[in-house]
Amino acid sequence: MSTASKVIPAPTQADNSEKKRLRSPAYPFVNLETAIKRAKAFNDREPSSAAPVRVAVKHWGYEEKSSGGLQTIAALMSFGLMQDEGTGQKRKVRLTDMGRRIVLDTRLESTERDALIKRAALMPKIHAALWSKYRDTISDANLRHTLLFDWEPKFNEKTVDNFIREYRDTIKFAKLSSSDTVAPEVTDNGGEYVPKVGDYVQWESGGALQYAAPKRITEILNDDFVRVEDSVTGIPRAELILESVPPPAKPEGKAEWHRPPPKTHMQEMVVPLSSGSRAVFQWPRELKQEDVDDLKDSLEILKRKISRSTAPADKPDESK
Repeated sequence: MSTASKVIPAPTQADNSEKKRLRSPAYPFVNLETAIKRAKAFNDREPSSAAPVRVAVKHWGYEEKSSGGLQTIAALMSFGLMQDEGTGQKRKVRLTDMGRRIVLDTRLESTERDALIKRAALMPKIHAALWSKYRDTISDANLRHTLLFDWEPKFNEKTVDNFIREYRDTIKFAKLSSSDTVAPEVTDNGGEYVPKVGDYVQWESGGALQYAAPKRITEILNDDFVRVEDSVTGIPRAELILESVPPPAKPEGKAEWHRPPPKTHMQEMVVPLSSGSRAVFQWPRELKQEDVDDLKDSLEILKRKISRSTAPADKPDESK
């Protein structure tokens, strides 16, 4: 009595592909806020020079061959904060001009720094693609579903949550809003930015940004050059970077503390006058003791000013 041998089918190509680990698209190892801190730490040690990779990672507390150190370098490069040169043991890294502009700009308020941070947030390709498609209108749950099932290439389930956290933290830190555009803008002609009159742009030449703040395009000269405000020369179109519209400048000569608090936070007293006009006194609803003392002193000055405003009494008629 013979026994039929059991035939085990050879694994198909589809079976083998299913066993392969799904690799998520590349995304930064750290969020932008952390990346800028790492850039500053590097600049503190290497203020104007390149450093070998094995030296750079030690500035962040990593061992020479640590994967975390190499991933940090990759993250800084994806945000446009760092660049490399050479290969193998001769590979070195240095901060880009944009990276140095951000970490060395210590002004309390800086439109230039804010614009560069927004630009850095959208430098990673996955960030730019998601922001261009959804802005801030998609929930975490819908974003997760999209990345797992609809995005190409799809994300691995084990890493998708880490990416969403990094992406959200970066968008929040950069203070991006729905009006902010991707720079450079993704278009239908192979991804090349097509300048338009009225766009605000930055000019990058030789790896360095040429403007302290974005400038508005005033004229398209030809297929290769444009003209921007406050400039008579043509700027190469290929070296332009689309930027967000800058916020309106503050009026010169008017300090922030001179601006009155919103009406809803003010107390008001109106005194009707015999002339039919009225005097209006306003002060903030909540005051510190030192402010109360200052106002009391100011009231004494106000009393003297009011006294000097007194109209002279009518002189008696001396003809009688």
